[in-house]
Formats: sequence, structure tokens, C-alpha cells
Amino acid sequence: PEQIEEAKYILLKIFKFHALTVEDCIETRNQPKVEAFTDYLYFIVHGVKNETNSANFVTKELDGYLGKNYLVTFHVERFRSIKKVKQQIRATPFACQRGPAYLLHQVLDYIVDLYMPVVDDFDSTINALEDRVFQMKKGNNTILEEIMDLRRSVARLKRISTRQLDVLYRISHGEFPQIPENILPFYRDVHDHLLRITDLSESYRDLVSGLFDIHF
Repeated sequence: PEQIEEAKYILLKIFKFHALTVEDCIETRNQPKVEAFTDYLYFIVHGVKNETNSANFVTKELDGYLGKNYLVTFHVERFRSIKKVKQQIRATPFACQRGPAYLLHQVLDYIVDLYMPVVDDFDSTINALEDRVFQMKKGNNTILEEIMDLRRSVARLKRISTRQLDVLYRISHGEFPQIPENILPFYRDVHDHLLRITDLSESYRDLVSGLFDIHF
């Protein structure tokens, strides 16, 4: 609680960010979005939790502000992507020398990359479950429960990745002056990676619906 209050004071009194965005930071139960203010961007993205998998897809919220000469992030839970960027900054000033927009790109790039192991787990789980469905005996409720859990996880993956894709699209296509033109290609690359994940989640949703129908 003390750390939260300290962070709240810094965001409101020192950086003078909009009070509603600070409330969103504290709440940490928001959907991905990006909002433009006069001197900065406010964004919310979701990273995957360490323990997440195809049976239980769970994300954590990262809030942030991008200004002309700063990048401020707020997160209650630890982020591997933030840790990795910090390690890079300590090793070389290259990312900082390219400006805060490039630094934010680094953070978002690692966040999206960490979705891939989870997506791979969805793929292998669906394939294994498909084999079991075709071999199952009548009235196997265990498989039905697994299909239902998988369907809920796929729906969450699809919902989060789609909303996050909209955030990346807006950031990567020149809508905001805080992102210099020479940095836009890096964001478009992250957007393309996330688009692949969104497309895969759509195909997984169809496959799991097919398993559900086959079961019955």
C-alpha cells in the first residue's frame, strides 16, 4: 500500500498525469487501450503471467506513459520484459540513445514474444486432445471438462490479443506524434507478430469448437 501511494504521488504531483489514468493504473483490471493527451500517450497492455498455459490463460496489466523525453511504466506484478530491458540499458545505452519511443518498442516486443510459448502450448494441447476425443468412450466427462476449460482459455487469448492488436495498430501507423516516423517500422514489426498470434487464436477457437461438436 505504501509503494502504491508513493507511485500515485509521483504520477500525479511530479509528472502531473491525468487523474483518471492514474486511477486506471491503481485499479489494474483494465483492457488494453491507448489514449492521447497533449504531451504524452497513456497506454495499457497485457503480458502473460509466468504460470499461464493453455488450460488457464492469465494475463497481467502494464500501464505506461510515453512523452517526448521519458517512458514511465506502472505494474503491480513483475514483468520479465521490463527486467530484460533494464538489463539491456545497464549493459549499453543504445536503446536510451534512440529515444523513449524506441525504448517502449523494446518493452512491447518482449511482451509479445512471451506469448509465443503459450500459443505453442495451445497448439500441442489441442492436437493431443483431438486424438483423445476420437479414441474416447461414450460418457467421458473428463474430456468434456478439458474442452470447456480450453475453450474459455482460447476465448481469453482471442479477446486480449485482439484488443492489444488495436493498440499496436494505432501506435504503429503514425497516429501519435510521440512516435517518430523512423521508429514506426519497429512498431509495425511488433504488430505483425501480434497479428499472427491473433490469427492463431481464431483458428484455435474453431478447432476447439469442432472438438466440442465431435464430443457430442
